[in-house]
Formats: sequence, C-alpha cells, structure tokens
Amino acid sequence: MRSALALAARILQQFKHDPRTIALFILAPILVLWLFSILLGGGSYEPHLAGVDLPVEVSDVLERQDATYESLDAETAAERLANQEIDAIITLDNGMLQVEVEGTDTSRTAAVMAVINVAVKEVATNQQEELSDELQANMEQLGSAFQQMVDALKLMSARIAQTQQMLDTLGIELPPMGETPALPELPDIPDSGSFDIADFEQEMLISEVEIFYLHGSDDWNVFDYFGPVFIGMFIFIFVFITSGMSLITERTGGTMERLLVTPIKPWQLVLGFCLGFGLVSIIQASIVLWASVALVGFPNEGSLVTVVCITVSLALVSLTQGLLVSGLARTPFQVIQFMLILVYPQVLLSGIFDLSQAPEWMQFLSKFMPITYGTDAMRKVMLRGASFTGIGIELAILWVFIVVFFALACISFRRRKTS
Repeated sequence: MRSALALAARILQQFKHDPRTIALFILAPILVLWLFSILLGGGSYEPHLAGVDLPVEVSDVLERQDATYESLDAETAAERLANQEIDAIITLDNGMLQVEVEGTDTSRTAAVMAVINVAVKEVATNQQEELSDELQANMEQLGSAFQQMVDALKLMSARIAQTQQMLDTLGIELPPMGETPALPELPDIPDSGSFDIADFEQEMLISEVEIFYLHGSDDWNVFDYFGPVFIGMFIFIFVFITSGMSLITERTGGTMERLLVTPIKPWQLVLGFCLGFGLVSIIQASIVLWASVALVGFPNEGSLVTVVCITVSLALVSLTQGLLVSGLARTPFQVIQFMLILVYPQVLLSGIFDLSQAPEWMQFLSKFMPITYGTDAMRKVMLRGASFTGIGIELAILWVFIVVFFALACISFRRRKTS
C-alpha cells in the first residue's frame, strides 16, 4: 500500500511541475463541450427560396413560411443556385409547381420540401375558401332571384284571378287565344353553368409538385453528403497523430537530440520529415479514397486525380501542423491534448455541422480552419463535379497554411536546437 501511495504522489508531483499539461487537461474538454453546445443548440435550418414569375397568391404564402423568400429573374436565380446562395428555385407552369433544388445536401432538400408542402396546402386552402365564398355569394344571389320570381308569379296569378272575376261580372268575353297578355318583368337569374365541377378543377392554382436536382438525385442520402467531410477529417486526424507521435517517440528515444547536434539545419530537418511522411500520406490518402468510392460507395462526380490532389494537400497541412505541435510538446500526452485544442475544433467547424444557424463569429472563425477549405473542395469535386480550376482558391489557401505551418515548425526546432 505504501508503494502505491508513493507512486501516486510521484505522478501528482509530475503534474505539479508541468502546468502546461494541467492547463490543456482542463481547458481542452471544456472547449470541445462548449463548441458542441453551440453547434447542437442552434435552431432548425431555414431554407432560402427564390421564386420566378410566381402569382401573387403563391409568393405571399411563401413569404409567410419559415424560410427566406425573394423574387428573382430566371438567369439570376440559376446563377445563385449554382453558387449555393439559395437552396431552391420555384416556378409555376400550368398548375405544375416546379422546384429545382441544389441537391447535394439532403437535409436542406428536405427542409425545402417541407416548406413547399406547407405552402401548397395553404394555397389550396386559401383558394378553396375563396371559391367557397364566391359560391355562397352566388347561391345567395340565386336564392334571392328565385324568391323574387315566386313573388312575381303569385302577384301575376292574383291579378289574373281578379281580372277573370271582373270580366265575368261585366259579361265581357276573353280575348282570342292568339293574343297573350304581357307578363311582368322577372329578375335575371345567374348562370348555373358557372358552378360546374369541371370548371372548378381547372381553376386550381397548383395541381401537382415536381422536383428537379441541380446536383445529385433523390437516391442520395445524408451519408453521401458527409462522405467528403469524413474522408478529409480522418486523413487530417490520422496524419496529425502519426507525425506528432513519431517525433515524440524519436525524442524520447534520443534520436532527435542526436540529430539536433549535427550540422543539419532546422528547415532541412522539417523538410526531411515532410518528404518521408508526405510519401506515406500520399499512399494512405490514395488507398482511403479508393476504398471510400469503390467499397463504401461514396459518390464522385468529378475527377479522381483532382480529389487525390486535395487529400494530399490536406494531409500535408496536417503533417506540418503535427510537426509544429511536436516541436512544442514535451510528452505524447501533450500531443493528444494539443490535438483536442487544435484539431477537434477544426473538425467541428469543418462542415460536419451546418454553421448557417451558428453565431456569426463562429462562421468567421471557421474561415481560419484549413480543414474547412479541404472539405469544401472535396464536396465541390465529389458532389458537384467541379474541375481543378473550380477549386483553385481552396487549394491555394491550403498551400498557404502548409507554408505557414512549415515556417513555424522550423522556428520551433531552431529554438530547441539553440536551447
């Protein structure tokens, strides 16, 4: 028992003399849980809809739904849908409500169709109420006219009886049958043909809803949309752990210290690790990508070579970041804690959660996460069939991160060499 207590005291002493580990040990889980609370505590997604030449009755109903609605011309709407600035384009042609969705995110497509279904029911209800009110008014008018006709016939019958009695009293014969006395003027009766059920069906504003997909199809599921994110996320995490842990292992084994006392320069040391781990990362990324498409069944609408370029670039970002962290960490435990601080927030803000309902500062923060640009590029190619030029900006930003992390890693190894 005394030996166990002595060992426990030794471990506590180690933590006492390592404030960095204590800080990471406490702050890392708090940070991750806080991010989860914000991401999962947001409201439901409100789709952004655009109407093209819709009747006022339909556009007014769409404006009252839990969605953002605006009226656009056909060319502007198509351009904004292609740029993912809106979720759907709505048009109406001979009673057919046509809905064209972006299609890659099935959750957003479901949100769009939920709004459309509610709007169609409301339009039909409003139209039925208007037709019912019109029918009621016409029926009341018809009833009033019929009552006037009955009253006129009663009056005419009474006058005929009085006239016949007077003629009989005076001994005057009736006029010949060819001469018909003038009848009193009767009120106009509404045309009953306007209430034909066939005319009522033809007047329905929306008779059917049809959906079109700019990308993807109705066969895609939620997992297909997140497939590119999972590929980039797992490659990023595994390369980070591999590079960070390998350097820590060499440091604890004394290999790193022997390298640092040689004439090798820090940038040469970091470059050597990048070349070695980079080759391994290329092989890993290629195999993971092939398995994801061929075995798991993730869709790929673009070039496989372009996707490999993205995954390799993302792996190099993770590699250089892992080298930077390994230069700052002292133990393998600190590498894991740095991963909680640096990698997990990137994963949470990379696109696995919808940030459209998140606070603006969090959306702004995601722009500084390299994995965000990697997963965006993966989605553009695999889900939307973008070409290499279509992801040029994302690739350029990834390589900026690679250069920055490479430079910072060189600085951290230079300080360690001179210390």
